Amino acid sequence: MRFCNDHDPLPLLAQLQARYGESLSIQYKQREPGAIVIDFAVVA
Repeated sequence: MRFCNDHDPLPLLAQLQARYGESLSIQYKQREPGAIVIDFAVVA
């Protein structure tokens, strides 16, 4: 899943990491002010 936003969702990322741990991959594709793109993937 790709997530695009105008700000870095650090609290959301922390919640997802706490809930899913190592089974969720979070990878920034773009991390600039006003342009955040993050890919999420399930790790098998």
